[in-house]
Amino acid sequence: MEIKIHNIGSYFIKNYLLETPAGWIAIDAGYRGGENKFLKRFSKLAPIEDLKYVFLTHAHDDHAGFLSALLKRTRATLVVNTASIPLLASGKNATPPGAGFATRLASLFDIIKTDHSFPPLYVSGRSVRVSDESTQVFKDLGLPIRIVFLPGHTGDSMGLLLEETGQLFCGDAAMNAIVSIARHTIWIDDPVVYGQSWDKMLALKPSKLYPSHGSPFSPKDLEKFRHFMDDKTPVVPKRAQ
Repeated sequence: MEIKIHNIGSYFIKNYLLETPAGWIAIDAGYRGGENKFLKRFSKLAPIEDLKYVFLTHAHDDHAGFLSALLKRTRATLVVNTASIPLLASGKNATPPGAGFATRLASLFDIIKTDHSFPPLYVSGRSVRVSDESTQVFKDLGLPIRIVFLPGHTGDSMGLLLEETGQLFCGDAAMNAIVSIARHTIWIDDPVVYGQSWDKMLALKPSKLYPSHGSPFSPKDLEKFRHFMDDKTPVVPKRAQ
């Protein structure tokens, strides 16, 4: 089954779209205020009525920033981890005990951007709540798209695997941007669990990984940099000290 991939975001923050026989699927909604640009770019590809689902990889401000506005302006159904629901209602990124930045360099991001809030979203109708991997809404539609839990960056992190091609949309379970030479993400809630998600991604044998930040890359990079997470201690931000 042909599933076409589009990106209407940027190098730093992707807005991937999957064009499928069951309608279009958006992966995440970027920073707040981005809905107009998103809808304008989407309308050049298809009528907005064709947007059937919004899949949230996790509840951070750069992924859920205009999620509330997008759902109000479309008839799309939200596919969300049940663990994301209270986080979306809080309207801010969580900082659990022990969480922090992957490196000292990454911690500089906290100086550049100090506001990690987003418009709260209270999930109600037009939603599919995913509590574990037994809920496979896309496969139930006849699509070869599997929801995969990839915690560690956050506790609610998920991704999408295109089973016929092996393309894995991993959210922030890995990165390939300027500050992530070792393909690690900037922020890590739990280093041990994060490393386990890398092991899980490798076990899936993806053909290519599509991170939310940076360019798609080979799974060989995960093998090369997996040791980075051994005995990793995150750099705790000042706001959590």
